[in-house]
Amino acid sequence: MEASANEAAKIDNAITYIQSAGFTFSDEMVKNYYICLKTKPFVILAGMSGTGKTQVTRLFSKSIGAHYSLISVSSSWTSDTDLLGYWDKERQVFVETRFVQVLRAALLAYKKGAKDLFVICLDEMNLARVERYFAKFLSAMEGLYVEDRKIVLDGTGEVLYWPPNLFFVGTVNMDETTYAFSDKVLDRANSIEFTLTVDDLFNESVKRIPPEPLPLSFQDFLAYRRDLTHPELREISKRWRGELVAIWKMLEPYNFQFGFRIRDEIELYILNAQGLLDERTAFDLQVKQKILPKILGRGDSLKMLLMKLQDTFADKKLKYSARKIEEMKRRLILDDYTGYYPGQKPRQAV
Repeated sequence: MEASANEAAKIDNAITYIQSAGFTFSDEMVKNYYICLKTKPFVILAGMSGTGKTQVTRLFSKSIGAHYSLISVSSSWTSDTDLLGYWDKERQVFVETRFVQVLRAALLAYKKGAKDLFVICLDEMNLARVERYFAKFLSAMEGLYVEDRKIVLDGTGEVLYWPPNLFFVGTVNMDETTYAFSDKVLDRANSIEFTLTVDDLFNESVKRIPPEPLPLSFQDFLAYRRDLTHPELREISKRWRGELVAIWKMLEPYNFQFGFRIRDEIELYILNAQGLLDERTAFDLQVKQKILPKILGRGDSLKMLLMKLQDTFADKKLKYSARKIEEMKRRLILDDYTGYYPGQKPRQAV
């Protein structure tokens, strides 16, 4: 209980820190972001340009004393050498990127048993195809242990590892200049949607002197984080498996069903949300962020599915998921096509 109280205090301080900068993000949104990072070290922040996605990643990192690096993704990126560097044959040297420098620093800190946390924000992540330049990390993400999360640098053969003190956050805009995500990416991340209401936009929020950061060390993070071996996970599964099964059965005829990975990560998120969010809110956010991004298309059959889901979500008091389905249904009627992200177009073959 003491660790939970300390954890809540650090996250409450982060909320105040972010709001002191003049942003109107809700307490729940910031807690959701943190719980996503606890559950898996890869989070996607999606929304129209100018909604504060990048600022949240920076301010949250600053509030907990984490090392923060912003790396802008270029539309010219076509392979992981753009992210990880390459061997220059003419000069006979390895051209190292800022990304690799941070990866090395995080790995060194982890090996030394240091307290440091590291956050890399891949800004406008989907200007290039994520499956191409981030492929090695999408594969390494499945490793349970550090030695399984191997990253080999092309040209030199040097082997690095993705340590558990390093987190990736991608900010994305969905418009005609960007690429849609494949299931390989969506299955491995929580997709948090950033939206603005007119009240948010014209809120007379006043910038204040922020509180002092409350450092969240790597050791703190390990103490707060619950993994798949935690004994309480079985009870979480018993409480929510029935509702997940019902949703799966609705999605299966339309080929939008989910697998073991999403099932496990939803239940793990609920477990890691204890003391920060109530269980139904946590479940609701996970349905929205892990299951609904897989739904896209057109036609009357999709409209029927959306109507069924909306009725179910309303009946189960899943307000965020119901609201998202209503928005997707509205865009299907207006644009004859819909998906999780506004402006999303049909996927192209990679």
